[in-house]
Formats: sequence, C-alpha cells, structure tokens
Amino acid sequence: MTGSRNTAVSRGPFRRLLALVLFALSALGVRASRAQSVDAEVGTQVFLEPSPVSKMTVISPRASVAATLSENWGVNAGYSADIVSGASEVIKAGPLLSAQPDIVSQASVTDQRHVINGGISATHEHTKVDLGYSYGFENDYRSNAISVSALTDFFQRNTQLGIAYSHAFDKVCDLNQPGLATTLRSALDSSEGCFSKSVRVTTDDIALDNVQASWTQSWTPVMLTQLAFTGALQHGFLGNPYREVVLGPTGQSAQENHPHDRARGAMTLRLKYYFKGPQTMVGGQVRGYGDSWDILSQSYELEVERYMMPWLRLRVHGRYYSQTGASFWSDDYTGGEPRFGARGQYWSGDRELSPLRTVMIGGRLLGSWHGQNGERLAGMVTTFSAGLSLDITKTFLDD
Repeated sequence: MTGSRNTAVSRGPFRRLLALVLFALSALGVRASRAQSVDAEVGTQVFLEPSPVSKMTVISPRASVAATLSENWGVNAGYSADIVSGASEVIKAGPLLSAQPDIVSQASVTDQRHVINGGISATHEHTKVDLGYSYGFENDYRSNAISVSALTDFFQRNTQLGIAYSHAFDKVCDLNQPGLATTLRSALDSSEGCFSKSVRVTTDDIALDNVQASWTQSWTPVMLTQLAFTGALQHGFLGNPYREVVLGPTGQSAQENHPHDRARGAMTLRLKYYFKGPQTMVGGQVRGYGDSWDILSQSYELEVERYMMPWLRLRVHGRYYSQTGASFWSDDYTGGEPRFGARGQYWSGDRELSPLRTVMIGGRLLGSWHGQNGERLAGMVTTFSAGLSLDITKTFLDD
C-alpha cells in the first residue's frame, strides 16, 4: 500500500511474532540433528524507482530453512520483510490539471511489512504434497493465507503434473466514512489507529483465491518444456485507500474506486534447451493474460545461462511486456467522453491499470561449492552457494 503513514510498529505483536519465529526455528534445529538434510537460505533484494516525482526504495531481506526429517516427511519455515521509503503521488489528476501544484500532491511513504510462513511436505513414491500457512502484517494491512499443492511424475519421471491452490483472507485499513457516496469519500491520510478500537478508521475485507496447473515434459535429456495455467478470483476492497483521483474540472477529488470483483487468468509456455558442448542453457517464455477488467497483456522472455567455471554460472535474461488499460481507466476523469471522460462508477489512479509497456534486462552470478568425497565444507555443510543478481526495468506509459 502507498500513502502517508504512521511508521510506528506495535511492539507487542511484533515481539510475539518474533518469539514464535525463533521458537519454530529452534524446534526445527532440534529435529535437524536427526534429519537427512537441512537447507538454509538468506538473501536481500533492493528495488529502486528513480522517478522524478515518486522516488521509491524497497529493501526486502529474507531467510528460510527446510529440513528433510525422513524419506517421506519434511518441514520448512521462513521470514521475509519489505522496508519501504520514498514518496508517492496521492492525488491523481489529468493532464489539464496536473500542472497545478495544489492539485497533484506527494506524500512521504515509510512502512515495513513482515511475513512469517511455515509448512509441511509429504512424499510417497512419485507424488509430493505440500501444505503451508503464512501470516503477514504491516501498519495498515493483515494477511492470512493457506496453500496446498501436489506434484506427481510418471513415464520414468519424464512427465510431471502439478496443481496448487491458495486462499488468503486479508484485511485493509480504511477511513471510516459510513453512508457517504463514493464520489464524496476521502482517502486515508495515515495508518494511525489502524487495527485498534479507534472510530476514525475501519477495516475492509479482501478474499483472494489462486489456482495453478502445470505440465512439465522432458522430451530429450537436453530439452524441457512447461505449460502452466494460473487463475485468480479477487473480492473486496481492491483499490488503494490512500489515493484520490480528481473527478471535477475545478479540482474536487474522491478516494480511488475500483470494482470489488476481479477474475484473472494467464497461460505460460516455457522451453529450455541445453547445449552440451559450450555447457550453455538457452530458454524462452511466452505468456498471455486477461482479466474481467478488460486488461489484456503479453510478455516474451529470453534467457541464457552458461558455466563460466565448474563452480560459477552466469545467467543473462531480457523481457518485453505490454498491456491494454482497464475498461474504467482514464487519463483524465474531469471532461467529456471518450478520452477525457469519467468511466462510469469507477476511477483509478493506479498506473498499473493504464496502457503500458516495459522492457527488462538483467543478469545473475551464482557460485556453488561441494565437499569432496562426502566431506563437509568448514566442517558444517556439504554444499554452499551464493549469488548476486541485478535487473533493470524501463516502463513506458502511454497515459
């Protein structure tokens, strides 16, 4: 979420969740002494948006651990966070009004989101089932999600079928404005009082259902394809409570108003081919997407990965993406139809719903070291890997 926020995080709930994570990890550590293997991963991602009007920095540290308790059972736990700082445009105006500094305003954004998760997996012959739960919290948002997935392979493990489902029941903080028409509602100005007994704010529900089905096929020892379908149903408050949109020619604005239901679907085809001589993998991906808000998109991705040394791999990739705008998107909701008019009962300041194109290039270096003859590295681990990646994305906004 974006907007002007109260940055103080309640210490009580945070300490209880931190204690829960430490307890889970310590309990996992006790069992790990009898486990066949333990995998741990620590990483950080940094996102920078060098926009002249809405600079944004997001730092996302993460840590996870997974243990194989026996031939058929495994457990995992993890923690991640998003530390956000920068500025965001909280009132969206059209081109006729955007030159007026009292119409378009920015707000400082400082927030933290924390997510803890855990799960258990069961394996029997060629089938694996995973169950998981995650809890996320920030000043103005709470999320609970459960997930289940199954994966099976046959035909000498050359064919793999998978299916997954998740359901999230979330709550978002909003300004308490009972009985007001949508054209008169104001945006939330801060997260002060959220998830408390304060009468200044209230909470809105969001239900998220996601399903995925995939077919992975190994055609030859060096060629692999995957066909995947993803679908989603969203219901509830799907806008940004902090953002307003100018609706009238004199500058009057109202809180962003999106439809409360959205159905989404996408189909993805991936292909990977490994050239043995140069020890290089070449892959490609094509994805098509559509939703009930009339957004249609397409993306194309190409990647090349090569062993530079026996222990070092280099991966470079690029992607092109384009989409149409939502049916209710407008560059200016203050004038006449079709280009500058209001689009019925909904209005949005979210640029992700506008017609746009993006181009991305990136790369990754990954090093892996293995103990010789079953020996442990530094007397602790059999395998150690570390990586560094960088992606650069350029967005072209039609509106």
